[in-house]
Amino acid sequence: MRARIQLLFFLFFPVWVAAQALPDSLRSAFNNAPDGPLKFSAGSKIYSYYQELNRDSALFYADQQLLIARNHQNKIAEGVALVSKSYQLMGLGRFADALSCLQEAFTISENVKNEKGEHWEYFLTPFEGNSRLLLLSYTHHIYALLMLQTGNLEQQIIHFKIAGRIGIELHYAPRILLAYLNLGQSYLTKKDLDSALYFEKEAEQTGLNADQKTFSLSKVYLGTVQQQLGDIYKARGDSSMSLAYYYKSLQTSIANNNRATASRIYLRLTKYHLEKGDRDSALWYSLKNLEVLATLGKVTGAETNLGIGYENLYLSYKLNNRFDSAFKYQSLALVTKDSLNKIRIKDLTEFQNASFQEVIRLQNIEKQKTVYQNKIRTWFLLGGLAVFLLVALILYRNNKQKQKSNKILEGTLTDLKATQSQLIQSEKMASLGELTAGIAHEIQNPLNFVNNFSEVNKELLVEMNEEIDKGNLAEAKSIANDVIENQDKINHHGKRADAIVKGMLQHSRSSSSQKESTDINALADEYLRLAYHGLRAKDNSFNATLKTDFDARIGKINVVPQDIGRVILNLITNAFYASSAKAFSYVKTTEERSATAGAAPLPPPAGGFSAPDYKHEPTVWVSTKKMGEKVLITVRDNGPGIPKKILDKIFQPFFTTKPTGQGTGLGLSLSYDIVKAHGGEISVETKEGEGSVFSIQLPVS
Repeated sequence: MRARIQLLFFLFFPVWVAAQALPDSLRSAFNNAPDGPLKFSAGSKIYSYYQELNRDSALFYADQQLLIARNHQNKIAEGVALVSKSYQLMGLGRFADALSCLQEAFTISENVKNEKGEHWEYFLTPFEGNSRLLLLSYTHHIYALLMLQTGNLEQQIIHFKIAGRIGIELHYAPRILLAYLNLGQSYLTKKDLDSALYFEKEAEQTGLNADQKTFSLSKVYLGTVQQQLGDIYKARGDSSMSLAYYYKSLQTSIANNNRATASRIYLRLTKYHLEKGDRDSALWYSLKNLEVLATLGKVTGAETNLGIGYENLYLSYKLNNRFDSAFKYQSLALVTKDSLNKIRIKDLTEFQNASFQEVIRLQNIEKQKTVYQNKIRTWFLLGGLAVFLLVALILYRNNKQKQKSNKILEGTLTDLKATQSQLIQSEKMASLGELTAGIAHEIQNPLNFVNNFSEVNKELLVEMNEEIDKGNLAEAKSIANDVIENQDKINHHGKRADAIVKGMLQHSRSSSSQKESTDINALADEYLRLAYHGLRAKDNSFNATLKTDFDARIGKINVVPQDIGRVILNLITNAFYASSAKAFSYVKTTEERSATAGAAPLPPPAGGFSAPDYKHEPTVWVSTKKMGEKVLITVRDNGPGIPKKILDKIFQPFFTTKPTGQGTGLGLSLSYDIVKAHGGEISVETKEGEGSVFSIQLPVS
């Protein structure tokens, strides 16, 4: 059995030794490259080779990169070298030195000005994005690892998440994979197994799905991800899945020369077989673990130091009843663990001292800042006192004048309030005037019919008497029938005039604010016609096209008809005004051009009025629509539209675009208040040169 174990040892040992040797091409590329970006890039490749293989060699090449970056004053390259150096110092247990390097790296990576420097190949994998942000992610990640090594669980989670978030923003798979990998380990330490499993699975998928550029770097750590998944499944009590991931991790780590992870897998498999009592397997895996540890040199962590390796070898020999070898390795385990514990205590003490010194430094900076701010505050206070005294004197001097002014202002305010009330009443009367003019024009039609048919009936009755005298009864009856028909028409138009008068009286009386069941379609149609005829009564030349689209499904809704009628009348009157104003603008401009040319009106100039302006016909659309539990009333015009700069002012009291004396600026303001009082909304959409659409939404009940 012993010969078999030795045979296995010597079969695998040459593989690790061959992997230890640095390829001549890398060393030659570094030695022959000129000092600058090429040499930095070659050093990056060698550093990556030794990164998890030999900490001392990796640290040497990180220092070489740092020297190159500083010689050429490339800040991003300097930050990359500092973070790489910090990682190796941390791996060697020199936590205080690692912290110092990271503090310098943070200063560089957080300074946006450093993005403007010369661009080098900073990272092993080609990256075309923001190198400063990638360096910041790298720095947060290594800082989180330092927190992990020094036992600060909360801080390591925070910084791993920051590093991962930046990696996601940059779409850089290696940074995402490493963040998820370590977050899984952090949550495993926290015993949050669901979160741990989630992040490790994400890390595994990121590594497997990495693109061609980043796959080679991502697969180096894929074995570590699989090791972590094995640990999580073990903590969940799933031994079969745990072992499957351990074997998968060992295969991946050996293929990618990741010795640190391979060592941890050998350790776990040793423990597993020790617990099972498998003597041969336990001894074989413990020998493999010791072999790998011997090539790694001094690294931190209880799982990867020689003391644990010696202890496992001691237990394996003891299980095989080889007590002489067991006692030998037990003694080596005690000595090594004691030595490493002392070193670790020393390293942690130095780290705590460095952290404490950093806190003191920051406190001193804050103190100096506070002293400076206090001086500034003192000078400002003295200056403020001087200004205050000066202002106090001025205020005291003007106080009596202000008291007199206040009395005048109070009187003015009273006058303004009275004027405001008068203006509001004036707006209401203007609305009534518009309505009255429309009614007068509207009532003239039925009155004309009544008068005309009355005269016709008089003539027919004279004829009928003549026919009766002649004895022509058939013709007399025919005339009588015509008189009856005309009388029906007189009656019809008389009722129409009566309805118009009642509507006028209903509108003119003060609103009782009592809601009534109202046919909103009929209300809108009536006020559209009244507004149109009102404008026609004022100006015979006015003409416009009226278009309606009423939704018959609406039925009746509860509103105050006088108030909603005022709103509709105001919006329709404004729409007529806007449409006719645009038409007038075109005609006026055309006439001016014609007068200048001394000829007939010319067509619009290029770049002047558009085709719709040239053939502009004032048009107003009124429509209603039922929308669930609401009714939508829209009034649209094809006027010039409302300029954007005044759009937010149109519902303000006393704001108007009409010429002085033609509007009070209260129409839309009162309309807004009435609609709000009904629990509705009023809004406007406009496009300059094309027109405006005012929309009213009212609740059905």
